[in-house]
Amino acid sequence: MDATYGIISIVPVIVLIAVALITKRTFESLLVATLLALIIGCKGGWFAAFVEQMQTVTAENIWVLLVVGLLGGLVGVLEKSKAAMGFSGLLSRFATTKKKSLLAEWALSVVLFVDDYLNILTTASITKRLNDSQKIHRTMTAYIIGSTSAPVVVLIPLSSWSIYYASLIQSTGIVPEGGSATGVYLQSVPFMFYPMFCLLVLLLVIAGIIPLFGPMRKYQKQAEETGNLYPEGLTPEEEVEEAADPDAKTGGVIDFVLPIVVLLAATIYFDIDVLTGVTVALAFTCVMYLVRKLMKLADFVDTIWEGFSTMVSVLALLVIAFMFKSACENLGMSEYIIGKVAPLMSGWLLPFVVFLVATLMTFALANAWGVSAIMVPLVIPLAQAMDANLAVAIAAIFSGSVFGTQLCFYSDNSILIAQATNIRPLDHVKTQMPFALCAGVLTCIAYLVYGFAFLS
Repeated sequence: MDATYGIISIVPVIVLIAVALITKRTFESLLVATLLALIIGCKGGWFAAFVEQMQTVTAENIWVLLVVGLLGGLVGVLEKSKAAMGFSGLLSRFATTKKKSLLAEWALSVVLFVDDYLNILTTASITKRLNDSQKIHRTMTAYIIGSTSAPVVVLIPLSSWSIYYASLIQSTGIVPEGGSATGVYLQSVPFMFYPMFCLLVLLLVIAGIIPLFGPMRKYQKQAEETGNLYPEGLTPEEEVEEAADPDAKTGGVIDFVLPIVVLLAATIYFDIDVLTGVTVALAFTCVMYLVRKLMKLADFVDTIWEGFSTMVSVLALLVIAFMFKSACENLGMSEYIIGKVAPLMSGWLLPFVVFLVATLMTFALANAWGVSAIMVPLVIPLAQAMDANLAVAIAAIFSGSVFGTQLCFYSDNSILIAQATNIRPLDHVKTQMPFALCAGVLTCIAYLVYGFAFLS
């Protein structure tokens, strides 16, 4: 599938959105759209291409799949030992109102800035039941996580996203002699308007300055009046209390905090490698819990598998999402979109158009890192030729990658947040979208003003 199919290349995306809106099913929508993309590109050989692509994307993304699965195992251990509940109990002393509970969730998500996967799963495991006690709808819990995790990991240089983005900058050869890619990245941070506006809008919502509106208002009103914390068609997950081991103790705050500290420390120490970090954290937690008689070895191992198994549906969604991205790329969708808007990437419109293109492509391909890898080597030479501020051009790409991730219901970020808060990806995106669009509009205005003031 090396040909470029022009406007036909975007048909699978349109079909995906249409099927998702009709069925409200993410996996099936992605499957239909992926098969359509393969049929367009491979004709009669689509089935063989489907099987081959399934193997290829699984192998290429095994790191992501292992990270998600093992983080699920660690969260499972922390929950079964009641350590997560102990930490949640500590937070509940502060979170005595809805506003304080949401602020506590936001603060915890900021602290876990190292990686968005770690951020999402850990924050949700602690705060969703804390918020439940305040009759905060699960979509609101998901919104706090979704509007903190990705923006924070982009704005703080010591994170998996910023390390990856710095490597993209390094590959372009624009790093000055004696300088560093991280230094160039830091110069772009003040111009990453979308993550900053996203956090600002979120804090104003928590403070009550911006009132809830759209679907979120409806769901939160439902939660307060009826106690139903889930969207239509969903019921609370069953929480089965197992018979307690008479020789085991209930985990406390320290039994949650130490494993998370080790996870963060190991991840940072091993060059922001979350897979190594979670492996070290699991080993540490196993020894700690055995010594403290919180769990037996067999129970610990079984709980890891149980936690891993809860992520199977997420892993399946991630695989089919990766397959869809690959199939669309093979149709030449990225080249088509960039080719159509390239004439606009000039003059004072440059940062504005770059932001919109990065958003659109991230939404279509559901892959912020992949889109950034495509756009960085294209936009930077263009900005150099215009003698434009490279930091602004870079910031517009990365801002768009965050915005597109939040708007896309089949992005890895949205899928994980939905799983962690026990709602559907579509429920999360449709309730988050109005607030994300507010931040997006402010970002567009900011880039237009900058372009008019400095590039016109």
